[in-house]
Parts: sequence; C-alpha cells; structure tokens
Amino acid sequence: MALFYHFQPHAYTVSMDFSTRYANLNANQRSAVDKIHGPLLVIAGPGTGKTELLSMRAAHILRQTDTLPSNILCLTFTDSGAVNMRQRLQQIIGEDAYKVAIHTFHSFGSEIINTNRQYFFHGADRQPTDELTQQQILQEIFEAMSWDNPLNVKNNDEFIYLKETLKTISAFKSNGLTSEEIQHILDDVERTITEISEAITQLFQTTIKKSTIPAFANVAEIAASITPQPLPAAITPYANVLALSMANAAQEALENDSTKPITAWKNAWCKKNATGGFVLKDSESITKLRAVTHVYDQYRSALAQRGLFDYDDMILNVLDACKHQPDLRANLQEQYQFIMVDEFQDTNLAQLQLLFNLTGDEPEPNIMAVGDDDQAIFSFQGANVGNIQRFRQHYHDPAVIVLTDNYRSAEQILTTARSVITQGSDRLENTIPDLSKQLTPHASSSDATVKLSRFMTLLDERAGVAKQIAELIASGTPPEEIAVISRRHHELIELLPHLYQNNISVNYEHHDDILELDSIKALELLARIVISLHNNDLTTANSLLPELLAHPAFGFAATDIWKLSLAAWCNRQFWLEAMLAQTTFEPLAQWLLGQAKNVPNLTLEEHIDELLGLTETATNRSLYTYYFSPEKLQSDPEAYLTTLEALRTLRQKLRDHYTEATPTLTQLLQFIDLHHLTKTRLTSIRPAAEHKSGSINLMTAHKSKGLEFSHVFIIGATDNIWGEKVRARSRLIRYPANLQLQPAGNNYDERLRLFFVAMTRAKQTLHLSHSLTDTGGKDNLIASFLSSLELETSTIETPEATDATESLLTDWRAKLTEPHDGVLQEVLAPILQHYKLSATHLNNFLDVSHGGPQGFLLNNLLHFPQAKSPSAAYGTAVHACLQQLHDIFVADGKLPPRPEIMRLYAQTLAAQHLSPDDTKLFTEKGQSVLTAFLDAKQSSFTQQQLTELSFANQNAFIGQAHLTGSLDLVDVDKTEKTIYVTDYKTGKPSHSWKGTSDYEKIKLHKYRQQLMFYQLLVKSSRDYGNFTFTGACLQFVEPDIKTGDILSLEDTFSEEELAEFARLVGIVWRKITTLDLPDVSGYSADYKGMLQFEKDLLTGDI
Repeated sequence: MALFYHFQPHAYTVSMDFSTRYANLNANQRSAVDKIHGPLLVIAGPGTGKTELLSMRAAHILRQTDTLPSNILCLTFTDSGAVNMRQRLQQIIGEDAYKVAIHTFHSFGSEIINTNRQYFFHGADRQPTDELTQQQILQEIFEAMSWDNPLNVKNNDEFIYLKETLKTISAFKSNGLTSEEIQHILDDVERTITEISEAITQLFQTTIKKSTIPAFANVAEIAASITPQPLPAAITPYANVLALSMANAAQEALENDSTKPITAWKNAWCKKNATGGFVLKDSESITKLRAVTHVYDQYRSALAQRGLFDYDDMILNVLDACKHQPDLRANLQEQYQFIMVDEFQDTNLAQLQLLFNLTGDEPEPNIMAVGDDDQAIFSFQGANVGNIQRFRQHYHDPAVIVLTDNYRSAEQILTTARSVITQGSDRLENTIPDLSKQLTPHASSSDATVKLSRFMTLLDERAGVAKQIAELIASGTPPEEIAVISRRHHELIELLPHLYQNNISVNYEHHDDILELDSIKALELLARIVISLHNNDLTTANSLLPELLAHPAFGFAATDIWKLSLAAWCNRQFWLEAMLAQTTFEPLAQWLLGQAKNVPNLTLEEHIDELLGLTETATNRSLYTYYFSPEKLQSDPEAYLTTLEALRTLRQKLRDHYTEATPTLTQLLQFIDLHHLTKTRLTSIRPAAEHKSGSINLMTAHKSKGLEFSHVFIIGATDNIWGEKVRARSRLIRYPANLQLQPAGNNYDERLRLFFVAMTRAKQTLHLSHSLTDTGGKDNLIASFLSSLELETSTIETPEATDATESLLTDWRAKLTEPHDGVLQEVLAPILQHYKLSATHLNNFLDVSHGGPQGFLLNNLLHFPQAKSPSAAYGTAVHACLQQLHDIFVADGKLPPRPEIMRLYAQTLAAQHLSPDDTKLFTEKGQSVLTAFLDAKQSSFTQQQLTELSFANQNAFIGQAHLTGSLDLVDVDKTEKTIYVTDYKTGKPSHSWKGTSDYEKIKLHKYRQQLMFYQLLVKSSRDYGNFTFTGACLQFVEPDIKTGDILSLEDTFSEEELAEFARLVGIVWRKITTLDLPDVSGYSADYKGMLQFEKDLLTGDI
C-alpha cells in the first residue's frame, strides 16, 4: 500500500506502559507485534493473550511508522470485543486510541456507506432495517405469491418456507452472491443434470452388481466430459463436483472389488422419481431455489422502496460498490494501510472478499489475521472456517505465528481438552506441515482437577450438579467464579429449579419474549376483543371472550362461565348478548362496549392505560389490581418490575416501528400479530447487566466464547447432544452439491470444537456430567469423543431426586376443567341426557396434542366458541361446493358449465366472511383446485350417490354408545345392498397412511379412525345395517404438488381391529357420559402420547 501521509515516526505519544507491556509479552507474541509489514497469520489458541497482542501491535505500528491512527483498521466480531480492544489501546497510547478505526465487520460496512453516500443507493439516504420489518416484507411477498408457487406451502396457516427463505437469502448475501449469480449457478446445475440424467436412470434400472462397476465408471467419464460454464469465484462447476464424486466411488469400488461404494454413492446422490426411475436429488432443489432467487430480488426491491437495507446488505453493498466504483475501492485502500482482523475463523466469504478488496493488488499488503480453527463455532451465522486456508492461498503462504502459551487453564484441563480436539479431522494441524498447536500451561495446577460424573437419570444429573455447586459455594468458592455450560438453552432451563431449591442465585442472559408474559397477553386479549367489537366482528369476539372471563383478574367462577356458555348455545346467542342478560357479567360487557366505542377517540398510549386501568379515572381496574397494585409490588417485586419493563419495552418498540404516525390500538395488534406470525421474539430493551457477584453463571457454549471461570460444569455430555448421534435438522430448501452454503454447525467436527471451547473456559476445575438414561428411560451413551479418555470418573446415585420443574405458564382452560364437586354433572345433565358420539368428538377426546378430554369438555360439551382459520373456512367452502355439484348431478344427470361452477364456489367462499386478501387467495386456489379435481374425477359422479348423509336419527348403537355422523359422499347400491363411503379432504394430499411429521401422523391417525367409525356407524344404523360395507376412502381434492395427480387413500379393517376400535368407542362413551375425564397432562402432546393414551384406555390404566 502506498503511504500518502508524511509524518516523522513517533509523532504520536505512546504511553510508558508500552515498554512494560512489551517486556511482558512472550517470544511469539513479540514476533507478531514486531512483524508489522506484509501478510501475517496468527493462530491463537484459547487463553494465549491475543487481545493484548492486537492492541500492542496497533501501538507498535504507530511507534515504528509515520502512519496516522485513522489509517489503522481493526476488525472484530462483537461490540464488546471492539470496546475491549479500544480500552486496552487507550491504556497504551491515550486519546489517539479513539482515532484508530476499530469496528465490527458490520459497523465498518455501515461506516463506509454513511461516509461515501455518493456511491450507494444513488445518493439516497437509507436506514438499517430491523428483524421484524424483514419478516414483514417476506410475509407480504409470500402472501402475494400464486398458490402454486413451490414456496407457497402452509401448515397451520403459517408459510413453512418463509423463515428458511430468509436464511437462504442471508446465506447468498454472506457468501457475496447476487440473485443473477445464483441463477447462473442453477443454470449450470440444470444443464449438467439434463445431460447426465438419462445415463443415471439407465445405470440404476437394475440391481447393482459387479458388472455395474465399469458401467458406473463410464457414466463418471460422461460427467467429466461436460464442458463447465463460467461461474462466480469459489463456485466449482456442478459437472466437476459430480464427476469427482463418481470417480472416487468408482476407484474405491475397483480397488476393493466391491459394489458398496456405488451403493453408497447412489443413496447419497439419487432418489426415485414419480415413475420409479432414479434421478439426481439435486434436480428437485432447483425449482425451489429459483423461486427463492425471485423472492431475493423482490425482497431487495422492497427494502429499496422503503429506504432500508438489512444487516447482510452492509457488506454486500460495499462489495458491489467496490466492484463497480473503482474510486471508492482506491480510496479505501489508501485510507486503511494496516489491517488487523480478530476471530478470523468467524469470517464469512463476503467479509473475506471485503478484505481482499481493501488490500487490492498489493503483493505484500499489511494485513494480519488472528484466529483459531479449533474455536470455529459460528458457522450457523455463515462463518467459514475454510477462510483461514483461503487467506493463506490468496496471500501466497504468509508468515504464520502460533501462540501456544496458555495463561488461563491448568495443565490437566489443557491435556484433556487437547485429547478431545485432536479427534477432529478438519484442522490446520492436519494440513500444515510441522504446525503444532500444543498449548503450554502457565497457570497453577496444584488444586486443578478434571472430573466426570455419571448419573442414573437426567433428573439425577440436574439435582446432582446443583448439589455439587452448592457444596462448592459452601466451601468458600465465590459463586461468580462458577459457570454451568450446556449446548442448548433448554438444558439450562431444566436445571434452574434445582438451583433455586438449593438457594443458588444465577446470572442467566436468556431473554424471554415479553409477548409471552401473562400481563402482555392479557392486554393483547383485551385489545383483540375491543377491536372486534368496534368492527362489529362478533364472531371473533365470541371466540375470545371465554379466555378473558377465565382470567383470574376478573374473579368469575367457573360454574358461572359454564352456565353462560350453555345459555348462549341454547339460545343461539353470541356470548356478549348472553353476558348483557346476566347480572354477573353485564358490567364487564358494558365496559367492553364502551371501550370499543372509544377506539377512534383515544391514542394507543391512552387506550393501553385505560385497558390496564393505569389511570385513576379508569372505569375497570381489574388488571391494574392484579398486576400493578401496591400489594403486588410487596408480594412479588420481581414479577411487578418485569411487567413494568415489558410494558415500557412494548411502548418503545411500537414508537420505533411506527415512526410516521401515532400508533393505534389496531396497529398494536398488527405489531403483535407480525411477531407471532414470523416467530420474532420481542425482548426487553433493558441492557444486560454485568454479572452480579454472589451468583453463578449459566450459559450455552456459544455464549461462553471469550470468557473464563475458575470452575466450569459442562452438563449433558452425551452422544445425542454433543457427539455422533446428534440428529441433523433436515433443510426445507436444499442446495446443489456445488453450492454448499448451509452452515456446518451441526456436524461432528463443529460440535467437537464447541465442546473444546467450553472446556477451555475453565481455569482450575472442570466438571463433566451425563446421565445414563434419557427422559424416556432409554440408554444414554457418553459423547463418543470422551469415551476413550482416562478421566477421574464417579457414578453418583441420587435416590430421592424429584422433579423440581414447575410450569411457569398455566393454560387458561385449566381453571374451567378442574373438578367442581358434582356441579359440572348438574350443569351438563341436559346435554348428556341426549348425547350422541361422532367421529369428530371421539378424535377430539383422544387427541392429547390439543387438550384431549379437557379440550373436548370445553369445545364439545360446554360449547365454548372457537374461531375458524382461513384454511378451515376454505375447506368448508370447497366441501359445500362439491355437495351442491353432487346434488345437481343427481337431479340433472350432468354438471353445470365450469363458469357456473366457479360462481357457485365464489358464493360458498363468500359465506365464510374472509378478509379481502384471504378471499383473493382462496378464490384463485379453489378455482384451480376444483378445475384439476373435476378434470380427474368428474366421471366418477353418479345419480345414485348421496351427499351429507346424516345418521342423527338412525339409532346407531355400539353397545351403550349412541353414534351419529354425517357422511360427505355415499355410493349406495340398493339392489346389491352395498355401501361405499368417501370423505373429502382439502388439505395436503398424502401418498400413504404413514406421515412424516408428528402433525401428519396425528392427522392421518385421526383420518383412519374416522373411516373405522363410519364403518361402525353404517353397520349399526337402522336403514343401512343390513348393507354390505364395501369400503371407505379419503378423497383428496387438491392435486399432488409434485405430480399433479388427484390422490385417495383407502383402507380395509380386519374384524379384530374393528372389534378393538369398537371397544375403544365404548370406553370413551362411558368416560364422556359419566364425566370421568382423565387428566392427560402426563402424556406427551404428540402422536406417541396419543397412542399411549388410547392404549391406556383399552387396558384400563387410566
């Protein structure tokens, strides 16, 4: 780099402290400080004093050259790291430390943009966006998608690809790739797959055998012969990656005379298509990724229109400007003549490209990178440990200095930690000849220990670790010198109650979502009811009032709420109407109506105060008395202050988000909805406090980076948490083999590094622990990388360990489903006297994932109102339209013209009263779905079919159980006395009865039981009991997203299975009619829990 400023050396006063500090450096540190010219790679292990090194080197540059402080650039990864570096530098060189450019990468990008606006956004002023706005923009893009877009897939009314799309866009940006470049890469992949696909399919048409080996090698040669296309830097052509993988498999197969390598390659690279032929898996990723690139363009355009840029843009925009604005690139190269980068292992490819731009074509640039491949643990944020090697390659084997003197940990700890980390494969010691990272301890080892404790159960481990910590504190150890480190937050959360039982105070910086606080949820609930009433949306208000009345702040008895619900149901009233007619509830109903009337007249601030009763003039102060009264402050000051802080945060975040106008009560709900919809946490704006003395420290291994403690406990050291048996999360959006942008954070090497980081936080003692069994009683194996170590091990039994975990949140329904000494029987007697069991009621009773018997009580017996989701409303509209079409066909022998069918569908959809956006979406979707369905199934319509066949008056009994139901479509042959049942389903079609997700398994299990119920219903009915039940099927209305086929699922049931199911129906009937509603809180709220509940009902264990 050329020097443009000419001053005499030593022009900047350097504190006398420099000489003292310099003398205290070890030989390798001094070497790194002294080598100020040319590229330098410093490999700094844990506890080796790299922060001091960076500060001293900056001071040394000022001492030895005529460089201005502003010509030195120091880059790190955290704000705290930048502050720490500046503070150290200030101690050495005084006020000039504030002139040195010390930044995080992103603050540096922001600084470049702010000081060089003429090169960015055509000179327009843009502001950084927040996470919520990012999610909001993506939400709007997804809502505007055509229904057949591969990314437009919903589950429980949530776009399942939305968050993954944002992560993918972030990955593109952090790797410095534009949407155009991604399209070029995908073109290359698609072209290669097109050229090779026929050969792949033919190759695996038959079973793999010895003769497949030469044929496989021939296909590998075909792949190698495909001409590569020019691609962005660091991206290898797909054909090269494919050919190399095949060549390696072919070579291994030939050398070992075995087909196993080819089978392994096929399993890794291929899948069966719809016709049963094998194709490359990457073929299916192309369509989704192309859709993502279109979203990428729309997203960046939306940011620009709003005058915003996001976190990743700070680097990407600078790279783009450097590429197209040579003046800017030259100015930056002149400005920053000495560059130092801390935590280099955490850089991503875009950040690396930025460094390359800053150093330009200078053959020997003055750049130092400090990092440690063994501490590369942030790949989930886009970090790429391979950048250390790229640094060496780009700067042509720069000088390498290794810091190995450790001033933190005792010898025993370092020895154990090295035994762990050397089991990794992706390490510099394995690739750089003669490189040794063996750490030399300089800390006292007199009382140092490394211990492994084994406990019988997870509960024992939590209780045992808490006891060990209590004993350590009792022996005189300062609590702030103790840390408990885990891989994940939930392991720490489950430990907390046991620590509290031992009166151990904790520092734990895990910020809760304030929107989940009971007080904020109560405010939200009130606001929703008020806005619904203001909009005359009594249906929505109806679905929300039960939760409000059950809130303890209002003090209503459960029996009064039951009676209110039944009165509203019997009189076909909305709850608000019933409330106005009862003296118990009438004052609250009038207050709610008054609040609804006030919506246009109050600001949001005023309305929040009114709803919470925070002003003296408030007419209802129920929530104030419950959350903010002086008595609450006295009895639970922590909860009181938490609620106040949450309310302050909510107000401030609303002001920040709605900057152009005073927010309204409606916007409060939109703000909350957006957080819920995008799963964006809203955390307290209060800054994290310094770790207070007298408290131990709880943190994840990622959070522990850069910290040190005398005593460290690493919990849950099992193979399924840290080791080889960790299940990798499957990606919804996959990258082709030559575009490996996904983080490697869940691979074995990174987990090994993460454990190494946790271990090397310890100065004096290191306590490792694990349980021998998990919560389900299955055996737990110790993490594989610990199994071969010789550790001081003890097996500890804690015979009376009890689960101290308490639920911090109680569902509002609990109050309404608790036993009430026969009052419930009295209230429900008229209902139960004429009760009939339907398939829906049976499934609701059994579905422990949605409350089981307790949910059934509220929704199906007490008839608490429920809101209908847009997807459910769409399903109702499609069912209604199909029913009308069948009725028309029965009457006329033909269906009406398609335009008339679409008009009928529009009418049935309009009856659902959806929002304009949902109406537009489901109009388009319904028309497309009905067109595809009728094209495939119109020929199956007959004049003998019956629709919505009701069995309400068929006197269908199974033992004492009185059954009822309404069947979508029934084919009745009165001559042959046969009956066949079809049940229409509008959700995602299934190819088999085996679901992949837990949600799907529960859904399909309930569908199957529904068909069995229909068979019992028909066989026990008055008019159809003598008919032969020839079968039943689920008929999916929507086409399969991949093949476009209209699918159906059919099943037959053995006599034994039907008999057992009939017995289950009888048991559930007795439970319902006697109000013997089992408590299912002990069952897991999933498919496994549902099956176990059914089993226990059949065996009489509950």
